[in-house]
Amino acid sequence: MTTSITNPILPGFFPDPSIVRVGEWFYVANSSFEWFPTIPIHRSRDLANWEFAGSLNGPGVVLDFSGIQDSGCIWAPSLSWDDGTFWLTFTVVRSFGGAQKDMDTYVSRAEDVAGPWSAPSRVTSTGFDPSIFHHEGRHWLANMEWDNRPNGRGGFAGINVQELTADGSATVGEPQSIFRSATLIEGPNLYFRDGWYYLMTAEGGTGFNHGILMLRSRELLGPYEADPDGSLLTSRDDDTLPLQKAGHGELVTTEAGEDYLVHLASRWIESDGDRRAVLGRETCLQKVNWTPEGWLRLEQGGHHAAEEIPAPSGLVPAPAVAPSSGFPAAGEPLAWPWSTLRSPASEADWLSTTVRPGWLRLRGMRSTDSLREQSLIAQRVRTESVSASVVLDATPENYTQSAGLIFYYNTAAYFYLRLSVRDTEDALERVVEVWERDAEKGLLVHATAAVPGSGPLLLNGTMTPSEVQFSWGAEDGGLQQLATGLNATHLSDDYGRSLRFTGPFVGVCAQDLRDQAFCADFSKFTLTSS
Repeated sequence: MTTSITNPILPGFFPDPSIVRVGEWFYVANSSFEWFPTIPIHRSRDLANWEFAGSLNGPGVVLDFSGIQDSGCIWAPSLSWDDGTFWLTFTVVRSFGGAQKDMDTYVSRAEDVAGPWSAPSRVTSTGFDPSIFHHEGRHWLANMEWDNRPNGRGGFAGINVQELTADGSATVGEPQSIFRSATLIEGPNLYFRDGWYYLMTAEGGTGFNHGILMLRSRELLGPYEADPDGSLLTSRDDDTLPLQKAGHGELVTTEAGEDYLVHLASRWIESDGDRRAVLGRETCLQKVNWTPEGWLRLEQGGHHAAEEIPAPSGLVPAPAVAPSSGFPAAGEPLAWPWSTLRSPASEADWLSTTVRPGWLRLRGMRSTDSLREQSLIAQRVRTESVSASVVLDATPENYTQSAGLIFYYNTAAYFYLRLSVRDTEDALERVVEVWERDAEKGLLVHATAAVPGSGPLLLNGTMTPSEVQFSWGAEDGGLQQLATGLNATHLSDDYGRSLRFTGPFVGVCAQDLRDQAFCADFSKFTLTSS
């Protein structure tokens, strides 16, 4: 029997966790931003071993994020259960970064987290980080309010509650403000216990000042009083803690009555005098208890996240089956753990596993800097050190055509080992190059090598918390290094001046900036911890 649980429980890019228990299963949903599948959902029987269970999908779920900026799109979903149905609420953020934000909050329902989910209903455009409180047969949407006026309340304008219809497809009446604060307050969740309404909020923004604050009231609409001990969870007062940015959580209770808090946090290293979390914001878990006075406390005391926590009593370990990291077989759809940018793989006419059996074919589209129509498939980097390799067979005919292996954060941050061609005095010459898109310095070329012959190539890349390096060679020959010592922390949330909320991926891609007709074939993809 498992006696302890190690954090993070979902390593890598799994921020803004939402948790619910239905029978013997625990389910966690996470933000997906510009990536598909949207809102990945994992399940576990013991809170320690998790497996992919589904995502927001179905015939009525039509989402296209073309043109939306990096780290926009789907923010902070919340998963709940009521009367035999899963409920999912989330916000699509269409623009952000300044005082003005454009966003829409939706509600969808399903009998199974694997789907199909109902067509999302837009219920408000007030703010983001919604959740649904099911209480005494009624449904209440809790949401933060965003004030975009230069002379208004200043961005994070407080927490609102508004009733939903019985099917969650629309709001009822006007939103009611239940709490306002001078600090940044978001991520509201409501709970009812022993005659008290409890409001759990995320405070202090999503960076190193993050935290969780609890409040309570005898009435749903307040007034709410804050926990006299301050933050339930935060790492803002100790920059040496291994789990930083701790905050944005939800509460769940086991069948045995034990309480756990799921939350986000980030592991970090120091680079250039800054703390940088290379794997992004990850999902963690804490054991919590209620005091006789009716306030929630961490099992270990204090307000710092623990790396090891007690496992629930009486739950038999249920090891999850890890999905294959390779390409799908001929005729099979691209599935988890693969992801695509801004549109689902199921709609991709640029991807095929049948044209050349045993190979994945990508038809090149726009550049790796594009917010539209990228031919790129990738998987989350989930361990601190990884090694990836792939065999590439392609014949680019001009410099606008390329394909290769990519370590990708977003359109302004990636490392790309690419096959292309360059002009010589006599003819075109195949070359492999290492490009970096640096958020501060723009597009850089770190190394270039001529490629003799015309056969398939073996491409390899490794990533540690501090370094990325690449090598290449003939499919049946030895590898030669092309670039080493590239700064992996450039793929973190914390590098550059723009707000960045996702995490690193590794995958393959192809580009044709002239005709969008050039094709590249890939096989034998591997991604392993190293």
